Amino acid sequence: MAIYGYRCPHCSDIEVAFPIGTATAAVPCPDCGATSVRVFSTPMLARTPAAVSAQLQRAERSAAEPEVVTSLPRRRGTGVVAAHPATRRLPRP
Repeated sequence: MAIYGYRCPHCSDIEVAFPIGTATAAVPCPDCGATSVRVFSTPMLARTPAAVSAQLQRAERSAAEPEVVTSLPRRRGTGVVAAHPATRRLPRP
């Protein structure tokens, strides 16, 4: 079951559970009986992993104010990729 959101023009927002893919475009409001239309929202963003959320927030901040680089990044090793051991047996040019 999925929870779908509907908005009543006279009352407040309503949440109704339907099997996935069977939600209608409108439902009657349980309080006043007016037609409530379906509204779309972001799905479960509160359960986003912390690392993913931090990267999304960083990307959002840098869209308006790009981060400025003041120095070169620190080198990690020599940058040479270690050769596979099997390649040592190959003939050399």
